[in-house]
Amino acid sequence: MNAPERPGILLVDDDAAITDALAAFLARSGFDVRVAADGRAGLAEVERELPDLIVCDVLMPHVDGREFVRRVRAQQLWLPIILLTQVGESWERSAALDEGADDYLNKPFDPHELISRIRAVLRRTAQGAGSLRTAQRLRADDLVLDRTARRVWRGDAELTLTPK
Repeated sequence: MNAPERPGILLVDDDAAITDALAAFLARSGFDVRVAADGRAGLAEVERELPDLIVCDVLMPHVDGREFVRRVRAQQLWLPIILLTQVGESWERSAALDEGADDYLNKPFDPHELISRIRAVLRRTAQGAGSLRTAQRLRADDLVLDRTARRVWRGDAELTLTPK
């Protein structure tokens, strides 16, 4: 019987103290970890081999974390991305999520919380789950939305919605 494959994490941060400690912690937690020293190097790593998830700092030289997310999304790559930063402004978090980040964690953070967030994001984006953006049917509990037919059901009853 083969051992289960370890999810691959790309850790992008310009602070070697963080990447050294965090990469070791992530590896002990069951992940294969690659490290990139800044956003430009991170983009090169994504080109070389797609990870299962990216953990990326926001404030970095060359290519910052938000630009990193924009460039990854511009390539139509829907890899899960968790951003880390010391900037705690709500507008900063909102902008990062609107630009395509899947989650956001402020520094300093508890590494155990990061592991929990990584696992949660990986569950939501599990292989075969398909992209929400391209799914023809979406389901949440007993609510079903058929995007193609533009119809919605709760249980067996079809709901009437306004055009908006």
